[in-house]
Amino acid sequence: MGRIEPETARTILELAEPQLHGLPKVVIQFAQFYAFVREKSGPGEPYKWDTDSRLQMCVALSRLVQPTSVSLRNSARVRYNSDSTVSDISMSDISAVGIDTVLARNPQRDWLTEDEAVRLRELIKRVDSSALPDRASRALWYHEYAARTYYVEVRWNLVSTALEALVHVEKFMSTRQFKSRVSQLAQELGVTGFGVAEAERAYDLRSRLAHGQSLGGISDPDRALYESMELTLRLAILRSTEDDQFAAILRNDEEIRKRWPLI
Repeated sequence: MGRIEPETARTILELAEPQLHGLPKVVIQFAQFYAFVREKSGPGEPYKWDTDSRLQMCVALSRLVQPTSVSLRNSARVRYNSDSTVSDISMSDISAVGIDTVLARNPQRDWLTEDEAVRLRELIKRVDSSALPDRASRALWYHEYAARTYYVEVRWNLVSTALEALVHVEKFMSTRQFKSRVSQLAQELGVTGFGVAEAERAYDLRSRLAHGQSLGGISDPDRALYESMELTLRLAILRSTEDDQFAAILRNDEEIRKRWPLI
């Protein structure tokens, strides 16, 4: 993480802007803050980008440490000559997933601090040395896809499904499992205002939200409910990444039953 060459950063920002015919060129009114960079040696193909999703994994993990609006909008492949000058820049060709980010709430801070960057580095090391439990891995990507989604009825379903991926072990009783185990999980993680009744309402709302609403378009109580649900998910995935004992629970159905029994 850090700043890349100012001229390279400006070129990437300009290339990412819409190209308009017959209208004045867009004037860039913002500048680089920091960038996520993966350095690779040897020849690189200009039309291939993050083929193993490692950079995207880094961004997804960073969102666990501190939710930010970092997105894939300005992502690119930069190739350098042997003298370190820029050879060419190709914008990433991303399809099938959202490339922008929508935060659930306006953050007090929309960036990572140095301490949080260090924490992120440790998260990456842990994921490299010991794979996440399958439940946590699925939940992580649902969490990331939710962050890239504008419409609340889709986002709500993604977060609900991610929480189900963490704690559902029975074939039936989906509502009971969700309200029992997710509410206990929230309490364990220190999330307030998300008890059994709130968890049941959150699960029920998945199929009753109107199409086309943004997070800002729902009632204040429902938005607070969603924020509690997303916070529970984020903290649970983060803990499963940093805490081996917690991760071990998510690998064993019986341990899940014992840790968060049905109410």
